[in-house]
Amino acid sequence: MTRQNIIPSKNGTQMIHALIPMWDMCNHEEGPITTDFNVNSDTCDCYAKRDFKTGDQIFINYGSRINSDFFVHSGFVTENNKDDGFKLRLGISKSDPLCREKTLLLEKLGFSSTTMTFLLQDSSEPISDQMRAFLRVFSMRKSDLDHWIESDKILDLKHRDCSLDTVVEDNVKKFLLMRLRLLIANYPTTLEEDLDLLSTTMSQTKKMILQLRISEKKILKRTLEFIDQ
Repeated sequence: MTRQNIIPSKNGTQMIHALIPMWDMCNHEEGPITTDFNVNSDTCDCYAKRDFKTGDQIFINYGSRINSDFFVHSGFVTENNKDDGFKLRLGISKSDPLCREKTLLLEKLGFSSTTMTFLLQDSSEPISDQMRAFLRVFSMRKSDLDHWIESDKILDLKHRDCSLDTVVEDNVKKFLLMRLRLLIANYPTTLEEDLDLLSTTMSQTKKMILQLRISEKKILKRTLEFIDQ
């Protein structure tokens, strides 16, 4: 999969898979993205993103990806990845007695499905506006749903300071805290144990797995702290 690159076809009517020799040998490094596809010459144009000396390895930026995607698709993880995150899957059960109302409200908010994967971001604001709105709909009672389905201020549900019933906000907080704590509990080790393990001798592959686990746990921990605040 990592050797397949999506480029425009010669007539520009579709995107096709292609191999790009030599460029494909470059490893990843943080920095600006300096690669583009030149439709006129039908070539991949890649510029040096910084000065390289003779004999230096040339790096490129693979793009904005979280560590789990880097690991699965390219076989590595990066420390201090500014684009890192944790994928969290959420959904409305079809057995939920309020499934119809919740589905309708989600559609009005622009959601294409009642099951979504959201990214917990590695930042001071880990929960996106989209995820916040989904969780609020997920936690609503029938009276809340009926109100917001008819409301002309429905987009306010995406805002952090939206005026909602305290019960709804409490339910959002309780659900998310429980979900994140369960995710953390499913790891075979604690964050502290992983940090201690990192200082021991191990293969490069095991070290990368450990680094990925540490980065995921740190994001989950920061999100828990954010919710508690």
